[in-house]
Amino acid sequence: MRKIIRFLVATAIGIFLLWIVFRTTNFTELWNAIKTCNLWLFLLCIGTILISFVTRVIRWHFIVNSNDQASFRHLFTSTQIGFLANFLLPGRIGEAVRAGALTKFTQIPLSKSLTYVALDRTTDLLGLLVILIFALIGFHPKQDITLPPEIFNITLPANLIQKAAIITLTIIGLIFGLCIFFYLYSNRFLQHIKIAEKILGERLILFLTHLVKNIREAISMIKDTKAIIGAVFFSCLTWGCFWLSYIFLFKAFNVQYPWYTPPVSIALISFLISVPGAPGFIGQFHVGVMGGLFLTVPNIDINIARAIAILAHGANFLSVVSVGLLCIYIEQFSPITNTPKNK
Repeated sequence: MRKIIRFLVATAIGIFLLWIVFRTTNFTELWNAIKTCNLWLFLLCIGTILISFVTRVIRWHFIVNSNDQASFRHLFTSTQIGFLANFLLPGRIGEAVRAGALTKFTQIPLSKSLTYVALDRTTDLLGLLVILIFALIGFHPKQDITLPPEIFNITLPANLIQKAAIITLTIIGLIFGLCIFFYLYSNRFLQHIKIAEKILGERLILFLTHLVKNIREAISMIKDTKAIIGAVFFSCLTWGCFWLSYIFLFKAFNVQYPWYTPPVSIALISFLISVPGAPGFIGQFHVGVMGGLFLTVPNIDINIARAIAILAHGANFLSVVSVGLLCIYIEQFSPITNTPKNK
């Protein structure tokens, strides 16, 4: 019942945001704006999104294969199935689905799969941090910015991107700090819990021992310099693909924009979709795209901004859903071929 209520609340928020963005829309003018989109440039936008799927999996390959053996195909399918779940299901449970899919396809213990996902998300944040830094270099307003009343009618603080960068850096630091602490002191923890075997029982102690060892082994990738450099590089490359996709999309509508519009838009989108919301990030995604445009291109035509938001969301949604469904179909008829080093 609680999950249903959360789903309904998240969906209501998404619908409300969508209404905020499109409540004053003249749909004939909006359709005319959509028709001005250059089809070939829009297809290039979709193409870069698809390329980002590959670079993202290569990033995860460096993390997982630092300790275990997982084929590129299983890493790709588990990732895309997880993203499909993120887009279609509430609560951002896609990361758990990704870990579960990797365990099912490769028999890597779930505790390790979850740890690999957490490490992958951390390197993903490092790539986002680079985007935020670029946004800060180009976009540093001296005073708060009020967005058009016919769209948002809100005022954003001048240091919004700076705060986002500080929060992201803090989260990265905390996660890496916890990883190092767990890696250094996990054996000592195991020694302590074994003392309580008579109280907790042999079965529970055995479970905790396997759990801690699996997590520690997964975290040990932080000692692998090659794995870290590879993961960070492909994380930056993945976010670079997003940047390029927005360049193609903005050019498809012949929008004249400063170079920092894509990273500002990406920063806002990332912040908004990090909060659990409606399936498909409906509303959140549109607000992020339009917010980035109005912050950096204040004179942009409203209908063009709305058209860009619709096609940006559509390009991502259709790419994730179509590739995710294809991956489900592929794995449905595939035997498990990978085995872990340690169970």
